[in-house]
Amino acid sequence: MLVAFASKSMKTIDSHFGLAESFAIYKVTAEKIESLGVTACPQGEAGDEDKVESKLNLLKNCSVVYCTQIGGPAAARLVQSNIHPLKVPEGRPIQDELERLQLLLATNPPPWLVKKIKKEQEKEA
Repeated sequence: MLVAFASKSMKTIDSHFGLAESFAIYKVTAEKIESLGVTACPQGEAGDEDKVESKLNLLKNCSVVYCTQIGGPAAARLVQSNIHPLKVPEGRPIQDELERLQLLLATNPPPWLVKKIKKEQEKEA
């Protein structure tokens, strides 16, 4: 599954979803964590709707997006796009969240994560 982290430092989760200038993207499975690099957000976006739409386009293949804050309408748009937003405290290390997610995938994932895994498997079939 592809996972995005709203981050300036690319080491910690330190950005609000709507204000994020870039996202660190990773592929996570129960066996492996692979960095796919950084996706920069377009600059000079006009309104809030445009910002959310451009971020949705950048993150459309991701299953989960971690951020420090996200507004209700933006969170709803992510969910409608089958992307699960997760808010975490600012400064949380990306590596810690990757390892936590990997452990969840390998052991007992919560229902929302099981649903994501099934959707991804259906896409690949």
